[in-house]
Parts: sequence; structure tokens; C-alpha cells
Amino acid sequence: MKVNDHRIHFLYEAWRSGSMRAAADLLEIAPSSVSRQIAQLETEIGTPLIEHGRREISLTDAGHAVIDYYRARQTGLELLEGQLLEISTARTGHVEIAIGEGFLGPALYDTLDHFMDDYSGINLTVSVTDTTSMMRLLLEDEVHFGVGFHPVSHPQIVSRYRATVPLMAIMNTEHSLAQRRSMTMEELCAEPLALMGSNFRIRQMIDEAAINNGLLISPVVTSNSIALLARMALADRAITVLPAFSVSAELASGQLSAVSIQAPQLQSVYVHLLARRNRRFPAHLSELADQIRKRLLPSALSSSNE
Repeated sequence: MKVNDHRIHFLYEAWRSGSMRAAADLLEIAPSSVSRQIAQLETEIGTPLIEHGRREISLTDAGHAVIDYYRARQTGLELLEGQLLEISTARTGHVEIAIGEGFLGPALYDTLDHFMDDYSGINLTVSVTDTTSMMRLLLEDEVHFGVGFHPVSHPQIVSRYRATVPLMAIMNTEHSLAQRRSMTMEELCAEPLALMGSNFRIRQMIDEAAINNGLLISPVVTSNSIALLARMALADRAITVLPAFSVSAELASGQLSAVSIQAPQLQSVYVHLLARRNRRFPAHLSELADQIRKRLLPSALSSSNE
């Protein structure tokens, strides 16, 4: 069977964009051209690739198979590009990664500095996002890999490395509970709380722990900014729940305290280095992932145990 990769590209963009019109806008062509290319591809392959009669693109099983083939080819081209770059020592290209805000800090900055020194010709894109959005970026090949907390299981996402980091109750050192070694979920829920939004895996796990104890989480402050949550704790306005390494500087200076929470779900939170299944890494990607594994994650684990 002869497969036209150029036509598959139109199918891929229509699927990724959600509609032929959106794909046409992205490709700067008429929607009819996208439709015609997909129709010709279906004729060549001999089977429908999309569910016709719908405004939004919905792939058939055959369509999913064609998209999987296309993405595998694109990944193979990336791998070849990386290998050729290494052979020629040109070391040019691009790296796109996603990372949770909690990892922002000296360990990450040092890791990126070392990588950029070694690969001065590489263009680096770093997206700071929540784990739910990170999964979407990985599935759509918008990023090469991501570092995030406890993702929901997905058959097309694999963890290349993981480590356990507990979630802690973070509070002002003058708070009445600050000198405790641990606290219960009942005690936590009785306090004013400043928490991440419900699209963050950290928040979802806190909600799950509360439900398992017959409790309801009702934060007084909700934000996607760890800096703002830490500010609420520093001002003694609320307790927040985060990995200790996310506020390591404030803990080291004695401004904040971290108290263990008596909830099994919050003591077994994993940090993962995530990638799409079967995605092969060129040498420069493998090296950056390895540097993050060696430099960033051990730093996070060390901070969480202080």
C-alpha cells in the first residue's frame, strides 16, 4: 500500500486542531483543500479515516492507526536529525519540555545552564504548566518530555523515571500547629487553606484524601501560582499543601514550617519524568533528561526530607 505522508499531514492537523476549518486557518489554505486531501487519502487507503457528518473531527479506528504511523515517522525523523547533528557536531535543533511550577528554582536553572553550555546551538522552550495540561502536550507531541506530579494513568504516556515526594502542610512558623510532627486531615480541613486549582494533580490528591476521610476541602484561596500560595502561608492567612522543595528557600530561612499530613495518599506522591510511549530520544534529548534526573529530582527529594 502506498501512503502519502503529505496528505496524512492534513489529517493530522485537522485532528489536532479539532476541525478542518481550524486546520485550514493554521495551514493558511481553504477548508475545501483540507477536506479534499483527506478524502483522497481515504480513497488511497480504502477506508474511512474520520466520522463524516460531524463538525468536529473524530477519527475512526483506521484514522487513529494512520495518525500513530505518522507520529512514529515524525519521531523517527527527529531521531535521525539528532544522530546526524551529533555526527556533524553542528549541535543545532530544538528541545521543548514542560515542567510544573514547583520545580522552578536554582536546581532547574543550573541544569538548563549546563545543558545550554554544552549545546549552544539548541533552541530551548520550557512550558510551565499543570500535570493535566502536560499530558495533553505530550500526547499531541507539543513537548518532548515533561516533569510533573502523579499523573493520571494513560496508555500512551510512560514514566522514564519516578521518585516519591510527600505533600506537606506548609504554614507560617508562628502558626499554632507549626511545631507539630504531623497533623490529621481533620485538623488540616479545619484550617483556612490556600490550594492549587482542581486541574492540578496535587489538588486532586488532596481532594481524594479528604473524601476518603469523609471531609470536604473548601479553600479560602485558590491559585495556579505556588508563589501566591506560599505568600498566603508567609502572611499567616492560610495553610497550603505542597512538596517541601517547592518552598525550600522559605523553609531554610525559618519563615515557613512543613508538617507531615496523616494521609497515605499524600505520603506517596510521585514525581515523574514523562514521555509519550515509543518516543525515541535523540542524543541531546537523552542528555537533558538524564541531567534533570541527576540534578533536579535528587535536589527535590533532598529538600523534601530536610
